[in-house]
Amino acid sequence: MAGVLTQITSERQFSDLWERALDLRPDVVDGEGHRYDVIFPGVRNQGAGPDFTGAVLSRDGKTFGGDVELHLEQSGWKSHGHHLDPAYNGVVLQVVLSLARNPNPNASPPTAAVTFRADSPIVPNSPNISSADLEDLGVERFIAKSGGFRLELDAGVPPDQLMYQGLMEAMGYARNRKPFLALSRAAPLTQFEPLRNEPPATAEFGIFAVLAAVGNMLKRVPVLERSQVRRVASSMGARRRLSESDWSMFRVRPHNDPVYRMRAMAHILVHSKGMDLSEYMRAGFDCGGASALVKMLSDSPHVGRGFALVIASNVLLPCLYALRPSEVIVGEFRKMPSLPADSVTRGTAVVLGTRIIPANAAQHSGLHALAKSLSWPGHGHSRS
Repeated sequence: MAGVLTQITSERQFSDLWERALDLRPDVVDGEGHRYDVIFPGVRNQGAGPDFTGAVLSRDGKTFGGDVELHLEQSGWKSHGHHLDPAYNGVVLQVVLSLARNPNPNASPPTAAVTFRADSPIVPNSPNISSADLEDLGVERFIAKSGGFRLELDAGVPPDQLMYQGLMEAMGYARNRKPFLALSRAAPLTQFEPLRNEPPATAEFGIFAVLAAVGNMLKRVPVLERSQVRRVASSMGARRRLSESDWSMFRVRPHNDPVYRMRAMAHILVHSKGMDLSEYMRAGFDCGGASALVKMLSDSPHVGRGFALVIASNVLLPCLYALRPSEVIVGEFRKMPSLPADSVTRGTAVVLGTRIIPANAAQHSGLHALAKSLSWPGHGHSRS
């Protein structure tokens, strides 16, 4: 596994690996020889500030937590100005690829170098929490997500565009959420209006062509259709708005490739009855609840059932609740099956010291909420 590090040429790639720390089981050792066991790598920060928040670590048998900042070189802490930025006061460890010669043992935060090994880290003490607590936390997180959608509506974002933006952000999954959201704003729903009365296959290809062109993904489109995609996109006035550096392609699985997700989005839009997206999803929910939304999404050849569950619980239901608050929607969220396990739910289960299998989507969401809450061990220690 140590050879993986030689492939890292950017901090984004470094973050991709650190996010998988529970699978890759890194050795993290500082200049004094102290080893840090990674119990939970933290939640990847999509905004400004430290790279990972709420990490849980152990050193010399003592568990502590806080934020983690990654740099290719130890000098990154000061060269990036983090020592002057209060947003980084919660960083408890800087993780680098290699330590500088004669590192300062009293440096704040401490710095450690990372390699990867095959054996498992130790599992420490854990906070007490019940399944009911998790479910309540999940519902609180659901309401908070809905509140975010409500703010967008109040700011004047049309309901269809709002749902489109939420779906697009979800298409980015963990690594490409920000560029997909940017793409949804650079190529808004109104740009697809000329396709409204076209045959479904034509409209679907046109939407995909626009997304691929505006997202600067033409190089990843198969050669046999690339010229046609470029021609259709040009005829619709689509121009490149994102750069290649906006996308994280390091070790992206084929089904998570942005081009594949753009095809999924095109399929969903075309089957939303003339692109009236919010009404289409609301009608589906009214007829069959959350399970109908999952089926509507998973009927796409590009969206499996697991991903459909993620989108329905994290985007469609909160958005519908923002449009029309109802306890029925919250009840459907509570009844939804649990989402596929991810790095956050696996990590929180490790810290809780037991094999937790969420019974429903609300408990799954509760594990995510717990990882960001102030009661989480990862927020127990912060520097002043």
